[in-house]
Amino acid sequence: SISVSVQMASPLSKALIAGAIGESGAAINPTLAPIPLAEGEKNGVAFAAKVNAASLADLRAIPAEKLLDLSSAPGMPRASATIDGYVLPKSLVDIFNAGEQAQVPLLAGWNSAEVPYTAFTKGQSPTPENYAKIVKETYGDKAAEVLKLYPGATEKEVITSATALASDRFIVFSTWKWADMHARTGRKPVYRYLFSRPRPAMANAGAATPGAPSFKGASHASEIEYALGNLKTNTVYAWTPDDYKVSRIMETYFANFISTGNPNGAGLPEWKPAKAESNAAYMNIDV
Repeated sequence: SISVSVQMASPLSKALIAGAIGESGAAINPTLAPIPLAEGEKNGVAFAAKVNAASLADLRAIPAEKLLDLSSAPGMPRASATIDGYVLPKSLVDIFNAGEQAQVPLLAGWNSAEVPYTAFTKGQSPTPENYAKIVKETYGDKAAEVLKLYPGATEKEVITSATALASDRFIVFSTWKWADMHARTGRKPVYRYLFSRPRPAMANAGAATPGAPSFKGASHASEIEYALGNLKTNTVYAWTPDDYKVSRIMETYFANFISTGNPNGAGLPEWKPAKAESNAAYMNIDV
């Protein structure tokens, strides 16, 4: 999804695509935003040193699969797109605000619980006191405003708000911003979704681990098998008729969009395009 947002923005690729689907994420702060060329070059030198490559020839001699494994190993420089004047002339925010992106229909969304609340509470118990302390440490003089938007007066409320806040900080905001800017300057429809169907229980699930945090909602990447119709091939989960129903609906929306630039079609709830600066129009994909 982050790559798709860059493809829409890059002058190298924007004329080669008819439409775009983004499932959770865009290259917009705080989600892997492109970095300046000097920083990218510094990361490249650091990566080469860590893998004992003394030249470009040494790097090119590393098999692609091994290169990918090395790049995601602990301690490696973060791999972000680079504002190099070639792939990207400037940031995605600047490109989309200027209307210089691919003028194509966009279907983009995120999941209802991208990451668990523990991603924000940093392993601390979800008490109102701990939550307020972490919000204050994170946001400083903006903490009171954050607590109004993400309240945490009870443990249950902390779990709900911290899940939303962790997910927004991780990937939701960047996806929303991408869709919002394209709705304003893209001159083509934007279809926004929220995927809310949690995976069912595991097919061979044992007893729950005592003290394990509860996770409610659709986690990051869990929509992929629904969107691509791969439930049958994933034998880890005990899929139900409702899961197959959600998958059929999502597959059909996506197939229609790929074919025509519009997800709507016979037998589907109407999916209205989003409007700029509005949170009202989105499709909640669930049972």
